[in-house]
Amino acid sequence: MTRSTGLPAKHAYVGGAQRVLMEDNAAVAAQPMGPLPPGQDSRSAFDACSALLRGVPPMDILVRYEKSWSIQDALDQHAALAEQREVLLEIGRNRLRVRQTQLSFTELEVGDALEAAKSMNTLDAGDAQRVLLFASRLRACVRDFRLAVRLREMEQGTVNQHISMAEMEIEKSRQEMTTMKEVIDDKSLVVATDDVQAVPRPVLDANGQPMQQKYKYCTNCKVGGHGQRFCEYFLERPDWRVYPHQKWFEDEKANEYHCPLGKKLVDFADESHFSRVAMYLKGRAWLEEKTKVLELGPGLIPETFIIEKGQWKGAGPPADDQVDNLPWFVKEADRNWGTSVHVCSKPSSCLGLAKPDSVYVVQQHIRDPLLTEDGRKCHIKFYVLLVCMEDGVRWHLYTFKDGYLSISPNPWNPEDISKETQVTIIRSERIGDWKVWPDVYPKCKAAVAKVMNCAVTSGKLEGRLGKRQFEILSADFIVNTSGDVWLFEFNMSPVLKDPQDAPKVNDADMIRGALSIVVPWEGGSPDLWDFAGEFLGHPPQPKAASQPASQQVNGPSTATMPKETGKQPLSECNTGVASVQPEEAPPAQ
Repeated sequence: MTRSTGLPAKHAYVGGAQRVLMEDNAAVAAQPMGPLPPGQDSRSAFDACSALLRGVPPMDILVRYEKSWSIQDALDQHAALAEQREVLLEIGRNRLRVRQTQLSFTELEVGDALEAAKSMNTLDAGDAQRVLLFASRLRACVRDFRLAVRLREMEQGTVNQHISMAEMEIEKSRQEMTTMKEVIDDKSLVVATDDVQAVPRPVLDANGQPMQQKYKYCTNCKVGGHGQRFCEYFLERPDWRVYPHQKWFEDEKANEYHCPLGKKLVDFADESHFSRVAMYLKGRAWLEEKTKVLELGPGLIPETFIIEKGQWKGAGPPADDQVDNLPWFVKEADRNWGTSVHVCSKPSSCLGLAKPDSVYVVQQHIRDPLLTEDGRKCHIKFYVLLVCMEDGVRWHLYTFKDGYLSISPNPWNPEDISKETQVTIIRSERIGDWKVWPDVYPKCKAAVAKVMNCAVTSGKLEGRLGKRQFEILSADFIVNTSGDVWLFEFNMSPVLKDPQDAPKVNDADMIRGALSIVVPWEGGSPDLWDFAGEFLGHPPQPKAASQPASQQVNGPSTATMPKETGKQPLSECNTGVASVQPEEAPPAQ
């Protein structure tokens, strides 16, 4: 029985291959090494070793160091990397043994050819053909010998290189565990408290002075979204370190949740309860769900009808003969990224596309859409950063100066209701070179500011006392030939690309700039974002009764919906805006 290594499946057969290799080596070594008949089997031993070598596993590095987010992951990785080195050492020894055997055979061949030439009798020496035959054999044996020497040296170099690479991977893992040990020994961290409580008191040293963190810490709690991505970008900063996670609790469906080790409050975690900076806005559903955002953007969104339980909720669309000859879109209210979008040619067909247990928004295509130069439909992917300060009242809005165009594959035709013609999903190209972008960008910026102002001042978006919160989201706009912009939806946690995913066109600069605004640092580059305004919301209200920590899971699927009692009516959304002008960015907080 072979011992389990914990390495990839390719290495599961290494032990068996090694046994076969040693048996083959013994069989080869047991073969007679006397003089071979001239010109017949001079390469048979050389070729036999080459064939035997093809059955030996290659020197492949299958396990490479990856960042660990927990102590157990770090320990498991170090064990796997150490095991890999041992496997590679055994593979290397076997390969070198075969190469050495190959070299020994060729060396014997050279000796035999020389001995045969020296013992040539007078009769053979007078025969030109016999002399050429002996000379040819000697040249072939020397050539094989030189090749075997070169192959042996190359094999040794390959083995040394791969063993060195394996040791480098082990050293990375060792350094990670050393750093992790230093991190968990930091006594300055405090246990996380409820969101609505004041900032917890710092830990005091022996002199009664607050202890200072040596580093800033981030924890990947595996919530999903962009949490790990943001951790990776924070870790580019020299003063940030990984703080390991642990199991927090398990719900009734056996889903496992994680938190920072010891349930400590860290500088950033994707589990908002344990983070000084929350990456999810409280009340985000008012922006994400298509039926809710209708209340925040009157006049900015095309006329919209709602289907609920298979029926029109409120007024339905006009009759077929009373509308323009433009497509109609039926979209599930709680789904984004173009999923579950149906297209039909007339309003009477909309109900037939709806499932009875879902809610839909229904819109007709805008008139006179602005198309690309080759006649295809396009929409703007407009990026937004919204930050709420620690007081839970002040909200800062930023808009990304660049963006993307999402372009349909086919030329636009109002009578073609195929998704390839009417639905634009994939980000196709950067928007900076679009000729109308300088005119359109300020309009998109103003529209987003109006929606965010309404969401904040009406109390739909809520602050977290003592905790900064932010979110990078995108807004979908479409432009008509008159230059008007129409807002269709917001995408929370939009698609973002890293350099390793898309080397040529990615969002690394946008993400770094946004995080430089959220958590400023000297090497930051926030200039890619425009300050679009400050809004004042309602002070966070204490909870009536504190929930147990195991029930406080702030994230995309568990965002707490704000109560409507006492909130400002939507008709008064134009109040509560601070006097800061868009071009007057506030100082870094």
